[in-house]
Amino acid sequence: EGYELCVKYPNNNTLYYKKKHGSNTNIERTHFKIYNTGMYNGVISRLWDPDRPNFYNNGYVKIVRVYNPNLVMIEQRYEKDSKGRQKYFHALVKRAQISDNETIIVMISGNINDHNPSNAEYKNTIVESANSFTTEIDSEEDIRAGKLKKTFVNIAGYLIEKKDKCVDITYVESISGKISIFQKYIIRKALNYFSIIYKRISHINFPIP
Repeated sequence: EGYELCVKYPNNNTLYYKKKHGSNTNIERTHFKIYNTGMYNGVISRLWDPDRPNFYNNGYVKIVRVYNPNLVMIEQRYEKDSKGRQKYFHALVKRAQISDNETIIVMISGNINDHNPSNAEYKNTIVESANSFTTEIDSEEDIRAGKLKKTFVNIAGYLIEKKDKCVDITYVESISGKISIFQKYIIRKALNYFSIIYKRISHINFPIP
């Protein structure tokens, strides 16, 4: 509730929304459809792969800890900006099937000590329970030296739903210190991303749950 429609691409059934949570936390949401229900499992498999970038989050991604097959911790580094500066985050990523036709993939940052010398205090303003999760990881030298700027994932993730005639994909994101995804080329890239998926997996007969 409370989302403002910002961009609409009727030809591609793509909608972009945003809203404010509290005084200084932005939440952004993108929704679009794929008119091929046979792609449901393939889309989930591709989006779940935490060890690779996806269509919203470019850059370098690696798994730093595995808790179980459906819960991992990742490190993601964004591409450098025009001035050569780079941002990153650590986050927990969880996959869950909530029904035969619905799957969620959720990502949040906890209180993760990666030895970045920044004195910035982390606080998740959306998922408050994440603030009680504390752990320590052995990060790379450039992070320990403070050469990268740390960001935090309040919440991000996908809701993938298989409808009668399409697969609905909703992406929600709130990441502190990250530039807004509200850019037309990002949405076009998302559409192109799933166009590529379709070309690669449309010939495969995915089982229907």
